[in-house]
Amino acid sequence: MEKIALEAARLLVSQEGAGWTVAVLLGLACLHLHREGARAQEARLGDAGATATALERASQTNAAVAAALESRTRVLEDLARLTAEVARGVERSDERGREKFDEILRRLGEPRARP
Repeated sequence: MEKIALEAARLLVSQEGAGWTVAVLLGLACLHLHREGARAQEARLGDAGATATALERASQTNAAVAAALESRTRVLEDLARLTAEVARGVERSDERGREKFDEILRRLGEPRARP
């Protein structure tokens, strides 16, 4: 860029009028490049904003999924605890049933007192 500016300054001084044409063209080129650079920056900022929004939404979704998984984990823990309690209850009932059955068999095996 410096070389172009130095060459334009040399042409501006060295030739009658041709230098002014070069200076105007150079100014127009710089103006065009500045506008294009500004547009590119705006596009980059827009892309960065869209990316930030997408990342925020993904973060919220991940937080919701984590909360749902934690809730399911708690439910599964409660179900496991309840299943263990039911199993213990069935086991106790089986023992009581066996005891009653044994008592019935024992009473049936006892000699009866005849009247």
